[in-house]
Amino acid sequence: MEPLYDRQGRVRAWLQAEHARIVSLHGSHLASIDGHSVYASNGQHIGWWKHGHMRNTRGAVVVWASEAFGLGVIRPPQMPSPAEPEAPVVSDWHARATAPAHPARSASWAVEMPF
Repeated sequence: MEPLYDRQGRVRAWLQAEHARIVSLHGSHLASIDGHSVYASNGQHIGWWKHGHMRNTRGAVVVWASEAFGLGVIRPPQMPSPAEPEAPVVSDWHARATAPAHPARSASWAVEMPF
C-alpha cells in the first residue's frame, strides 16, 4: 500500500492500488476508486482521483501520493509514514451514485476529509 498525505504532509490514509481502494490508517475501507471517480463506502460520490491525488467535490486537493503531479498547490514536506496496516479483506460496496460534472480545479487544499 502507498501512503496518502494531507495538506500538512501527514499520512492520512493508504492507497491499496491493486483493489482501487483508499484504506484508513487502521486498515478499514474508506473509499473506492472507479476510473477517476472516488466513492465513499455508502456509494456517495465524494471526489475525483487523477495524477496521483484526490480532489473533493469543490475541486480542492484532499490527499496525494508521493508521485502525484498537477496539484496546483504547494506540496508540504512528507512526514514519516506510520506502520502500514494489514491489508483489509475486499468487501462488497453499495451501489454507486452517478458522478457529477468535474468542478474547476482549485488551487487550494481541502480543509475537511470527505471520508
